[in-house]
Amino acid sequence: MRKNLIYIFSLVGTLSLSAQESLTITEYKQRVLEYSQQIKQSSEQRKSMVEAVKAVKTGFFPQIDFSGSYQYRINDYTMNFGEFPISMDPNTYSLEATVAQNVYDGGATYNRYKATQIQRDIAEQSELLTTDNVIRSADVTYWSASAQKKMYEVMTQYVEIIKSQRNLLAERFNDGLISKTDLLQIEARLKDAELQRITSYKSYKIALQNLNILMGNEPSTPVIIVDSISTYQVLPLPIHGDQALSNRPEYSIANLNIDYQQRQINLTRSKYNPKLAVGFKETWGTQMLNIDGSTMWNSALYASVSIPIFHWGARFKEVNSQKALLRSQEFARQITIDQISQEVSNAWTNLTENTKQIQVAEASVQIAEENLDLNTFSYNEGKLPILDVLSAQLTWIQSYSNLIQSWLQQKVSLADYYKAVGIRK
Repeated sequence: MRKNLIYIFSLVGTLSLSAQESLTITEYKQRVLEYSQQIKQSSEQRKSMVEAVKAVKTGFFPQIDFSGSYQYRINDYTMNFGEFPISMDPNTYSLEATVAQNVYDGGATYNRYKATQIQRDIAEQSELLTTDNVIRSADVTYWSASAQKKMYEVMTQYVEIIKSQRNLLAERFNDGLISKTDLLQIEARLKDAELQRITSYKSYKIALQNLNILMGNEPSTPVIIVDSISTYQVLPLPIHGDQALSNRPEYSIANLNIDYQQRQINLTRSKYNPKLAVGFKETWGTQMLNIDGSTMWNSALYASVSIPIFHWGARFKEVNSQKALLRSQEFARQITIDQISQEVSNAWTNLTENTKQIQVAEASVQIAEENLDLNTFSYNEGKLPILDVLSAQLTWIQSYSNLIQSWLQQKVSLADYYKAVGIRK
């Protein structure tokens, strides 16, 4: 067919090219990563856990507290000491400062600190997981828009091919060389092609809107998609599922969940361990029996010991409950390992097979182009009926649609593979 046919691509209502933003796939993914509200949300959750670790760490240090109290007795109160009654001062007040240090709390503070560190690490891996999902979403959105753009270009070319044939048939009909039936059939096909072009344009506009929204632009912002859906991308080498485990945040989270549950077992045990605390207390204020309103200082050193003795087996029951949860987390990790292995193998199969489909689809397009050229030429020479031309036109657009779909599937499967093996590109 016409190898040098110029694609017609006129978008109704769009701005001039100079006013539009041009984006490659790399630039687009960077814009999406910078805007992504999901990543920002995950980042704040990670920062929250960083501060939580610092807060728990303060439990290792001495604690200083200050308190005060005041009481005014409304009713008069008189104490009799033989023949000398004494009226009590109605005002009673005191100030107290305390310095306390946990010497040993059964390991509760230490295990709580380690558990919070694990939660911080889980938050970091969750942020990476969110980033992986956003990158994959950006890939799919960009290439979907690129595919819709290409499809609209092809549909525009398809309309021009049929319109050119219709004009030729109209001239022949006016000259009395063909019947009106042929002209009506080609005109019906032209209207159908124009409807398909409108549908294709609508899909392209929606794809552009989705692309803009994902990177934080207004949906109607004019954007030029630089990378064509047919852009060749270097295929990666195959990576075994076991090699991909260390790259996947899900696997790291599964391991951290096990570590966290082990700390929960230790925390449960710490509730039933002996505890020792020491401190210093300084009090200033009136005496308990405030006779003359005088104040005094009172200093005291103290130590407190708590030793759980018998709680009807609560310790063993609670520890066994936490151990059951630990085994559950271990099963969850194995499920994650199996899932990652499945994702890696399926993604690689999809990538390789979709790449093969492109070669077949490209060959199909070449055959469809040649078939349309030959059928159109033969019809113009009076050797074939118009139905053969219409059939060749339909085969032409279907072959191009299949090729564009194959390109899109290959780009999506490549994004899926990178995500499956934990490569961020």
